[in-house]
Amino acid sequence: MGNLFCCVLVKQSDVAVKERFGKFQKVLNPGLQFVPWVIGDYVAGTLTLRLQQLDVQCETKTKVSNIEHT
Repeated sequence: MGNLFCCVLVKQSDVAVKERFGKFQKVLNPGLQFVPWVIGDYVAGTLTLRLQQLDVQCETKTKVSNIEHT
């Protein structure tokens, strides 16, 4: 139904990529956006802005040199 009125709703945590006849036009920010399909515009895809976290445990070993101070 949104395409009928040339409006696209981009979620708050996403951005959308707008193309015209397959060529990049601009990045659409969150909110209600106007994308006139009549002149060849369309949303090619969306990207999420959410952070993804991966917890990794890491051990390090250091070489300690014995230096005598005189």
